[in-house]
Amino acid sequence: MKGRWRTLGIALAFLVLAIPARAETIQITSGGFVWSRPIGGGPIPISFEGQGFTFGGVGSSTGVFWPWIQCATPDCFVGTTVDLLSTWSGGDLPGAVTYNGVTYTPLGGLDPSHAGLLARWTGSLTIPDGFTGGAVSAPFLFDGRFSGPAGSGIVALLTGHGTATLQFIPFPPFDPPFPDTTGAFLLQSASYQFDAAAPVPEPASMLLIGSGLAGLAALRRRRRGGGDR
Repeated sequence: MKGRWRTLGIALAFLVLAIPARAETIQITSGGFVWSRPIGGGPIPISFEGQGFTFGGVGSSTGVFWPWIQCATPDCFVGTTVDLLSTWSGGDLPGAVTYNGVTYTPLGGLDPSHAGLLARWTGSLTIPDGFTGGAVSAPFLFDGRFSGPAGSGIVALLTGHGTATLQFIPFPPFDPPFPDTTGAFLLQSASYQFDAAAPVPEPASMLLIGSGLAGLAALRRRRRGGGDR
């Protein structure tokens, strides 16, 4: 069941994120969402904004919030990598978008006269050694797509990053059919908050940048040398 939901969420995200080359790219710099129990979930208030774009609404319970799906049963232990995948789209993301001074509502659904929105957070965190409960944080990446009503020609690619903080408690004992819950953790709450600062390049990215600069410098020296002969 978990695999089916995750596959559905990823497939939907890739399908909707097939962005035309002419789409504008918008950097999301603030906002986010906070999820908390009880079991059964419910609407999650979500907001984000950046560069003339704002969204305020909710992620419905029919979206994919993978950390809860993964850790709602005693499957999260010390050393477990928790997938941060969280995604909502179409009618599962009700609210209002304001883009370049124009407000679009409602969003999604099957009616092509409505604007559409996809929002997806990705990343992972690992429950550390010696952990007994509390907060664990890790960076996330965000991408999405906003499309205006049919015929408007409006398409915008959304991108951003930030920090996800997940709060865990020891998993309470359950009667069968659940197995022994000793050492397992239950997700209590989660906060995904955007960061306006530019992300720090990873070491591999910095190496590629350095190699590129070195290559350009060598090419320039070669051209100068050729001109002197």
